[in-house]
Amino acid sequence: MDPETSTIHIHIVSDATGIGTERLARAVLVQFRKSLNPVFHRHPFVLSEKELKGILDEAEANRGVLLYTMNDSHLRRYLDDAQYDRAVEFIDMLGPIMKRIGRRYQARPLLDSSLLAEALGAKELQLAQSIDFTLAHDDGKGVDTLEEADILILGVSRTSKTPTSIYLSSHYCLKVANIPLVNQIDPPEGVFTLKRPHIIGLKISAQKLAQVRKNRFKPGTVKNYYDLNEINKELQWAETIFNRIEGVQIIDVTNRTVEEVSNKIVESAPERIMDTGDVIY
Repeated sequence: MDPETSTIHIHIVSDATGIGTERLARAVLVQFRKSLNPVFHRHPFVLSEKELKGILDEAEANRGVLLYTMNDSHLRRYLDDAQYDRAVEFIDMLGPIMKRIGRRYQARPLLDSSLLAEALGAKELQLAQSIDFTLAHDDGKGVDTLEEADILILGVSRTSKTPTSIYLSSHYCLKVANIPLVNQIDPPEGVFTLKRPHIIGLKISAQKLAQVRKNRFKPGTVKNYYDLNEINKELQWAETIFNRIEGVQIIDVTNRTVEEVSNKIVESAPERIMDTGDVIY
């Protein structure tokens, strides 16, 4: 980064995906690249004052800019009031458009966020929600809301947990979480008592895993990362974790593609899970 540029935190808040607003913000801020280095924080599907307060606290802590596309009338009023008390630059992306359209055609906006599914398409909205959930629950993140997942994937490092999660999310509209298993460290306690998610345990041959890890990292980068003895200990520990989880589905990913693994997960997933998703072509 150019030492002359200043970092600016852009918080994008929406009761929908916020993707369009982020694209617009990026298109604008690239024109300031000689003086500003933007860092983007997208907060999709914000539906409560509590969520907004947490976002505003974060934005105020880094003296950020808040770009929002909020349709709900109550939450719009909350943001209108908050801008007078916060050291944050507020930019309403919808308000000026609604005002000008309303004034031109003597019409009033409904300010009803439930209409978004109609405007964006219910399936597209569901897909965006699934992908956002999956990204927010990648690699052990979001453990407090694992019960909301459709699929939970467990496995040691380099068993393709993340690409499998994203494939399931983007092709089947499924909310997927994944948690890495580390030798001699228990996963979050809640993993053993979850009721909703279909839990998947990924296994792999030690030789294949050593090869994958060796191709991924240069020698000496991570100590014992592709040592066969250490890998066998990791895999044995993972197996003890799987044995403690009722109903876990074990899939051997050795020499299987992400697509093949995903298809096996979908084929065996209970109806209560697949009723929430559909194939996206």
